[in-house]
Amino acid sequence: MKDFILNALEEVQNDYSLCGVVDRRARVYELGSDTKVISTLFEIVARQAVTRYADSTGMQLIEPTKQNHYPDFTLMRDNGDREKIALDVKTTYRKEGQSRFNYTLGSYTSYIHLETEGKNIVFPYSEYGQHWVIGFVYKRAEGKRDTTGRFYSFDTLEQIPIPFNDVEVFMQEKWRIAGDRAGSGNTTNIGSINGTLDDFRSGDGVFASEAEFLEYWRGYKRTEQERRSSYSNISEFHMVKAGKE
Repeated sequence: MKDFILNALEEVQNDYSLCGVVDRRARVYELGSDTKVISTLFEIVARQAVTRYADSTGMQLIEPTKQNHYPDFTLMRDNGDREKIALDVKTTYRKEGQSRFNYTLGSYTSYIHLETEGKNIVFPYSEYGQHWVIGFVYKRAEGKRDTTGRFYSFDTLEQIPIPFNDVEVFMQEKWRIAGDRAGSGNTTNIGSINGTLDDFRSGDGVFASEAEFLEYWRGYKRTEQERRSSYSNISEFHMVKAGKE
């Protein structure tokens, strides 16, 4: 699966030419640099590759019907499949002069817990046998955005500035790229490793297994004060476990 999807993405990798949004009057709007818009575009690109894999294997491809539900894509043989595959698309950009980056990898307070395994997820968490991340990383293109509000036409597509370049992609199991600290400040999201593209491609995470990843994040407390009496990183987690044995 991994090789198939990456090979499908390789056909457009480093030559992404998504440049605008078209209305029914054939007017093309410039994208701008909004990260949410760019993330949606890469999700569209990923969908084509995942769809090709599903078609080649006879699997069903399911997408969420509700906003903010995990994952972006579910692959399954049928509804009774207890080894469904979750595929989540993550996008970020490299900061100028830096090769390291990171993502957030979903909530640690909802569906990964057995008692709330159906919350904000397409199917109950226990029905998934694999959890994968398709990760895009890009460089923000230099230059100012056209603020005149002009429209483009199909004849002038080459004139539309694309707000990103140097796009690279990886695909890795979620637990292999997960970090041991929450992401995005005070939110209850699992943070990834802060690494290079090679780190993400090789899965150089902090956990020895998916079981350890789940045990760690199921027990990770919401606030810094709560974590003082528990653990706040993988070293403290190991010490707490050793003390219980």
